[in-house]
Amino acid sequence: MAHQALKPYSFLLYFLAFITSFFIGLTYAGIVEAGKGQMLAGGAIVLGYGVIGAFFGLILAIFIAVKANRSLIMKLNIFLALAIVVFFSYYTINYQKRQKVKEKEKIEQEKQRQERRLKKNPTAPAMEAEPINSNETSSINYNHAKLLALLTKNDNLSQDNSEMGLGIFSLNIYENKTLYFYGNINYEKALNDHTPYDSITFKHDKYNNIVIATAPPWLVPEHLKLDYGILCFKVRTVIRDFAEVEVNKTNGQTSYISPQAGNIQYWPEFLLHVHSIEFLNPETQNVKHRPFGYADNVNSNFELMQPIAIKQDWILVKLIDNSYKNIGTGWIKWRENGKLLVRYSLLC
Repeated sequence: MAHQALKPYSFLLYFLAFITSFFIGLTYAGIVEAGKGQMLAGGAIVLGYGVIGAFFGLILAIFIAVKANRSLIMKLNIFLALAIVVFFSYYTINYQKRQKVKEKEKIEQEKQRQERRLKKNPTAPAMEAEPINSNETSSINYNHAKLLALLTKNDNLSQDNSEMGLGIFSLNIYENKTLYFYGNINYEKALNDHTPYDSITFKHDKYNNIVIATAPPWLVPEHLKLDYGILCFKVRTVIRDFAEVEVNKTNGQTSYISPQAGNIQYWPEFLLHVHSIEFLNPETQNVKHRPFGYADNVNSNFELMQPIAIKQDWILVKLIDNSYKNIGTGWIKWRENGKLLVRYSLLC
């Protein structure tokens, strides 16, 4: 049956046997731990096992093609094809698992490296503590703690017609116990190539509530209500690996952070998810029947306005009376010349 050695199905047998035997060689190298401890040469050694296995597999396939009948060769082709699928799947899954482990280790190493840098050379250290009670201290100074307490009680502090920025960054405090702040950045370099100059960290108190453990003395976020998981900053600039946020809303100080630590919502999306909005200047602002400045005013007595839709500079709002009943809808202008014209409430 030597003439069968040149048939198409025999050439397919050669190819399948070559690939299958290559995988067998790699597998054998893994079992005997060939190349272990050989550094860069280890990969070449393992590859050599695969090539040797493929060579012997090809020789065996040629011998079978000469001696066997067509039916047996076809069955072998099916078997070898299935074997290749199994081997390929096995090595693909193993590779993905190794990549996930390496990525996790890389993230952990980078986190530890940044923490060591912060401990070694903090450029804006958190100030020393004032006693909170006999058992606890805070790394935030007393005056700063009072300001943060005021911010927690009155979340509308400085919600005025200052520069509105792009939107709001909300930190995920449940998954990120540290938020790093970066100073001068290189736009062409990745986040991991930069060193943070300060950070805010969180911990669980004795009641298992998340509280601020350490924070720089200049930190005054846009919103702070940790019992609701809220810590927000106004976004000024968005870059590929960074976001520039306003870290002190009383003086406009900014810093760069990783947007992966939370979620950025641009103003239209953010305002559609707040509880209610109100005019900054009720004496001069009005609810309109249509989204135009010359449209007629809506003459209704209402207590709350809840956003429904946003169209360019106008928001369609639902009007709520003091009995919390819907009494109609209307349009209000929410921005002008890069400034907000409304104040919003995150919570009822």
